[in-house]
Amino acid sequence: MQTTVMNPVKAFTRIALGLAIAAMGIYVANADDKPGAAVIGMMLMVAGVVLGVRAARDRLPKWAARTALAVGVIVAAFAAFMTHGVVVTAPLFPQLQEVPSVVDSAPSPQHAAAVERARELVRAALLEQNLPGVSVAVGSGGTVVWAEGFGWRDVATRTPVTPDTRFNIGTAASAVTAAVAPLGLTDTGADSAAEWSPEHIGEPEEDFPLFTIIRHVIFQPIGVAPAEYPLPGDRATFYVPRSDDHDPRRGRRLMYMRDLACCAGRMAFYSTPSDLVRFAMATKADSVNGELAGGSVMSLMTRRDDGIVVAVASNVAHADTAALALKVTDLFAGRK
Repeated sequence: MQTTVMNPVKAFTRIALGLAIAAMGIYVANADDKPGAAVIGMMLMVAGVVLGVRAARDRLPKWAARTALAVGVIVAAFAAFMTHGVVVTAPLFPQLQEVPSVVDSAPSPQHAAAVERARELVRAALLEQNLPGVSVAVGSGGTVVWAEGFGWRDVATRTPVTPDTRFNIGTAASAVTAAVAPLGLTDTGADSAAEWSPEHIGEPEEDFPLFTIIRHVIFQPIGVAPAEYPLPGDRATFYVPRSDDHDPRRGRRLMYMRDLACCAGRMAFYSTPSDLVRFAMATKADSVNGELAGGSVMSLMTRRDDGIVVAVASNVAHADTAALALKVTDLFAGRK
């Protein structure tokens, strides 16, 4: 009698756990910052458990089938959200040498030592704050002497940041946009927010999560639907911290469309650090920080006594761009 009862118990346990683990593998393979990823993962796991129980129900007592289904659903929900939490909080760049970078042109011998030390500072900041990407430009003597991008402008596709990558400058737009036309800043301007959020993240137009995963997992790989990311025009994909304390180290999600259009109407204002440096040198502008979704995304620091201008931009809100800009400025001013 005991053997008769234990065999079904072992059977349903193996089926439920096996299917849950298999579905988790599918989820982990596709887990990223896509909207509703945790919910999608849970749905996949629940579907796997249901199929497994149905496949074995002829061999299981009714009570065992119902228990397996209930336990499987609970395990699937817990595993989906725990797995997603681990994925989005994992360090993007575990070591300094793993941070990719793209430089505009080799720095002159005069600034080579400062550039090397600044690179170490930027890479350390990416690791410390778990930032997706950062771009830096330095101006001295009326010209841009160094411009380099670090990390990824899009996490999912691992597309690197370059000196030409366009970042949203948020609240700093009011200080910069008037000088765009007179100075011919070709990489600074305003776009529709929809161009920066093609999936209308956080808006009513956003697709239901199930439709999203069908498009990402089936239609886009076979070429039926075009890929949304990386964004065209060298635009950076923007993120915000997932945690209530706004710490990028605790994970990130795609920025809502309404956050990208924070400054005026439905427009998103963008620039490159190089254009920001040119703007500051031409207009003798004061230092300014740009915020988006309640946190810093760029900092422009001018030090007139030393003739140094530094611009730092990141593609995640609440990045400490001001501290990084200050450190780089001190390096090039010979104060460190």
